[in-house]
Amino acid sequence: MPRSDTMIRLTEILSESTIHLNIPVGDKPSVIRDLADVLARAGVVTDTDRVVEDILSRERVMSTGIGGGIAVPHAQSAGAKRLALALGRMAVPVDFEALDERPVNLVFLVVGPDEKGGFIRVLARIGRLLYSGDLQRNLLRARTPTEVMECIRYEESRITG
Repeated sequence: MPRSDTMIRLTEILSESTIHLNIPVGDKPSVIRDLADVLARAGVVTDTDRVVEDILSRERVMSTGIGGGIAVPHAQSAGAKRLALALGRMAVPVDFEALDERPVNLVFLVVGPDEKGGFIRVLARIGRLLYSGDLQRNLLRARTPTEVMECIRYEESRITG
């Protein structure tokens, strides 16, 4: 479980079982469904349809394709038991209607229950890690979920807070 202080480490809410490398699907809703299913299999999501709808509803407000080949779809949802993260890497980049109009090859899906509790801090942490070093390049090269976790653990050790 995440710490109660202000720092949340991604490695506390991401696990090897919530990492899906080389997702073969080809559109935004399918990627979101795939990653919600990953979280359901890990026991974090209790209502996959609800989580998918909540995330797609958020996407209709504004795309979470942040640019540079990365998307961070997220939503608070009654379908989630706790704050959680799934990481997906596309076999072929997907159009996510990103701000820079480039396709996405890495997706960090963040979901949490309706009550507050670290949701915004997780989004900020993802951004900080991605722009502070070589994490994106290393995640694209990682061959296994274990290597993905090692990449994130290393990057988190390089920054404070």
